[in-house]
Amino acid sequence: MTEQQKQLWLNWYADGFDAYIADGRMPPMVEGDNLIGKYLRGVIDRNPNLGGADPKYRDSFKENLQSFIGEMLDRFSKVDRDSEPEQLLYSQFHRGTTGERRTLWNRVKDLAKAKYSPTDLNAEGFDSQLNAGNEQLIFDMFVREWKEASDKRQFQTKSNILASASARWEKSCNRNCRQDYEMKKRIEKSVYKYPGLAEIARIIGRGHDPTVADDVAYLSKNYRPSSLSRTPSYEEVDRITIGNDIERVIPSEFLYLAEDATEILFIERYARHQLQQFVSPGCDAVVHKQTAAPHPRPASGPIIVSVDTSSSMEGEPSDMAFAMLHQLLEIARRENRRCYLITFSVRSRAIDLGEPGQWRKIDEFLSQSYTGGTNGELMLRDSIKCLKSENYCMADVLVISDFAFATPAPDTFASIRREQSSGTRFYGLKIGNINTPYARIFDKIWTV
Repeated sequence: MTEQQKQLWLNWYADGFDAYIADGRMPPMVEGDNLIGKYLRGVIDRNPNLGGADPKYRDSFKENLQSFIGEMLDRFSKVDRDSEPEQLLYSQFHRGTTGERRTLWNRVKDLAKAKYSPTDLNAEGFDSQLNAGNEQLIFDMFVREWKEASDKRQFQTKSNILASASARWEKSCNRNCRQDYEMKKRIEKSVYKYPGLAEIARIIGRGHDPTVADDVAYLSKNYRPSSLSRTPSYEEVDRITIGNDIERVIPSEFLYLAEDATEILFIERYARHQLQQFVSPGCDAVVHKQTAAPHPRPASGPIIVSVDTSSSMEGEPSDMAFAMLHQLLEIARRENRRCYLITFSVRSRAIDLGEPGQWRKIDEFLSQSYTGGTNGELMLRDSIKCLKSENYCMADVLVISDFAFATPAPDTFASIRREQSSGTRFYGLKIGNINTPYARIFDKIWTV
């Protein structure tokens, strides 16, 4: 399961949470025998007060549940990966001729004896009945029972994982939800204390950046493929790579085109040659080629936030930084956007909040004392390094600081300009009245 597929499933489960609380129904995608969908209904039924709870507490519960579901999707995906050798052998045996099956039979029989009990799949029993006249019949019967045993084993393994993990999660759920709820209340208070920060947060969160609509339209116009595919000739698949050859893109990538909200993600990945696609030996040249357009910038992208924790920020500046940061984090969580947090003083530290379970570490991460000077160069280099990763390309970058640090080194300055030409916005929230040359380097700096 790719990160994009995982995010689609998380979105479906989030919709299911809201729908089930509202009218007791789940979307078809997560209804029926879906293991996590069943658990989702059960955990809501065991918390009947969610419907009438403070919306902030309900949101905290939902976010903690989404984090848990993300962990389960990762673990389920590992179960699927671990079963791939067996599934490949099953596919070869299922589709093979009688002669090919006879050649594979000893391997199949050994695997069945190693992985399944005789009550689930009795390979020896099938073997004892084999003779020259009934091979096809016996092999067909074995294939059906093998499929049933494999599906049952997969389902039971995932059920056991979910049962064990959910018991631990539910024990800690109330404490974690209460912590997140209290954080949301602190954010609400900070909005009233520093009302101007909310407007800045919306711009950095691309809530109403006037350039976004034009950028999305430009990206769609210049990078949308003219057609999905023509009938390709058969070629042996060698491996998976990334690119934008539509004829070779793997089927799961086209899921993005099913919804208006995710179509722009497909177009962005196509424009940046980041779609997963098959490669055939000697045939991996890109067929469709587009010329790059300046400033392709999709809406609702990731966010990189750098917070100055030097001694000059102690006191009210740190309160403002905390308020600004948590408003941005709230936007990122609400919109399922990735967020990368960097703190810097003498040295730079970072935490990727897009990873499961990282959100509750924020306060601990920020709890270091405000001491020492400020090294902005390390922070800028860390930000640029993050921008080069797939998850954070074309992110918004916000630096919260008094900007009492030197201008960037020439190579760092050149890197900032390159990222800006690719659609990244560099913003600053300057706390204090120091004149800074970064006003000419960043796209915009607000002063408090």
